Amino acid sequence: MTIVTDTKNMFDVIAHNTPPRNFPEEVYNKVLTQLSVDKLLFAPHERIATLMSGEDPMCVPQRLKTAVRKKVYVFSHPTDFFFNRRLYQHKSSKPLNQKFLDSSGNVIDLVDMLVSSSEYTLLLGADHSYGDFLDDIIANIPRDSLYIRHGIDPYFSMLEMLSKGRVDFYLSYPSIMRSITEMENLRSYGIAGIPAYEAGHLMCNDLEGSRAFLNAFNDVLASLYQSGEFVNFAKKYMSEDEWAQLKRIVENTL
Repeated sequence: MTIVTDTKNMFDVIAHNTPPRNFPEEVYNKVLTQLSVDKLLFAPHERIATLMSGEDPMCVPQRLKTAVRKKVYVFSHPTDFFFNRRLYQHKSSKPLNQKFLDSSGNVIDLVDMLVSSSEYTLLLGADHSYGDFLDDIIANIPRDSLYIRHGIDPYFSMLEMLSKGRVDFYLSYPSIMRSITEMENLRSYGIAGIPAYEAGHLMCNDLEGSRAFLNAFNDVLASLYQSGEFVNFAKKYMSEDEWAQLKRIVENTL
C-alpha cells in the first residue's frame, strides 16, 4: 500500500520525522503505525489524481467526501471533524460593506461580493475541493476574480500571500488559522448557509488492495472511537467549547 500526501507536515508525521501537531495528524499517526505502509510519497496536489489512476493501491489522507469524488474513490470512516471554512481578509484591506453581510456577519452571496469590485480576488489551491457546498459556489465565480495557486505543498505559500496582502481573500479552516502568528492581522467572515462542520477521510483508489487496506484502517479507527481516544486526541487542540461541540458531533455521527 502506498500513502501519498501533498502536505509536508503530514508526510513528516507518517514518516516519523516529527511528532503530530494537530488533531488529524494524531489520528493518522496512531492508525498507520498499526498497519503496513509500503511506500510514502509527497506530491503536488494536482498530481495526486494522476497517481491514483494507476494500477497500484494508493490512499491519500485528509480528503473531503464529495459527490464527484464518491464516483471514483472509496473512503474511510471519518478521521477528523473540523469546523467549516471561513473567509479571511488582511486587516490592511477595507472591511466588507455591511450590505454583503447578514445580521450574524456572514457573507450572504460570495459570488456577488467578489464581482462587486475589480480589486477583490479570492485565493484558491489548484484542483482543490472545498466541499460540495463551496465547490458549487466557486464554480460560479468569474475566473478574473480568482487567484489559483499551483505547486507542491501550496498551503504555506497561500498563507504567506494572504499575510503579505498579495491577495484579498482566502478560504481556510479556523483550526488551521488559529495556529499562525499572522492571525492577529487578519479578520474573518462566515459564509451564510455553509454546513457547521466537515469530516475528513482517508481517500483511496477503488482497487481490491485499497479496499482491503481501508477495511483494516477502519477497524483500527473504530477502536479509537470506542475507547474515546479519538475524541481525546482533539482536546489539546481546541477550546473547551469547541471540544464539547466536537464530542457531541462524534457521539451523534459515529
